Amino acid sequence: MVAGFLLACYLALMVKNKQPADHHFVPQLLLRNFVDHAGDLHVYDRRTPQRGVFYNPPQKVFFESQLYTAYERDLSKNVDLELAFASLEGVLAPVVERIVEGARQGEIVAPHPGERQLLALYTYYQWKRVPDNFKQYASLATIRVDGEEALRRFEAEFGTLDDQEREHFQRDETWRRMLQNVRRDVIARGNPAIVEAINNKNLCIVRASNPKHAFVISSYPVYKLHHPGRANLDDPELEMWFPIASEVSLVWVGHGGDTLFKPLSDGVEIRRLNKCAAAKANMIASRSPELTASLASSVGSQM
Repeated sequence: MVAGFLLACYLALMVKNKQPADHHFVPQLLLRNFVDHAGDLHVYDRRTPQRGVFYNPPQKVFFESQLYTAYERDLSKNVDLELAFASLEGVLAPVVERIVEGARQGEIVAPHPGERQLLALYTYYQWKRVPDNFKQYASLATIRVDGEEALRRFEAEFGTLDDQEREHFQRDETWRRMLQNVRRDVIARGNPAIVEAINNKNLCIVRASNPKHAFVISSYPVYKLHHPGRANLDDPELEMWFPIASEVSLVWVGHGGDTLFKPLSDGVEIRRLNKCAAAKANMIASRSPELTASLASSVGSQM
């Protein structure tokens, strides 16, 4: 289901001629739900603390150049995955908008089974596809060490590389492209069992009912809350939070596949949740410069 849907998304976009270069790992359809009245996000990036809190429109933050690009044998760029994500976001945009608008009115908007499965898929990829997640598992140094060891085994079994092959594997750029392709393939492959586990949970739509309170969005936008040593998605007490607007968050929790609605007026609890959102992220953003600044010390605190 996962790979098939992404392939269908890509085929639907093949008619586009221009290949996207800037790949948003947090899509603009979500970022637009966290802007201020001027349409800007107030951002803090712990990697550039000298900037403090700065503001930018959604199109200028939470992206990396060629993030999901793969390199073919002829070194041409393959952006299938980015196109697939863009198509998935296009399909889900009206569903997200309907949920957010319903929550703002204090109403429960239950997605139908097909939409719910897509939301589970979307939640899964928003957890898996972000650099704050996947870049911690492999680096240029580790892939080069492992790759060079594999080359030594290859030469021992099949004979030494020729001069052209050896020169190829001495280039840093060769290993960078390999790392890029490995990451891209791992992200694209997906895990249907995890998507199914998310879909089998209850979907709780939480609204911050006090207009003074707001959720932040982070570069690690889906985060889990669980007891120590109980991070398995099958644990009924595990919660998977996914803020989709300043005042609305999806929460996958428990078991049963129901859709629930919960207003949240406790400002202390919302602040705790915002700290959890920031803890594994390099960057956060919100509609308020004061809110973002107040959470700066929490950004990356558990990385």
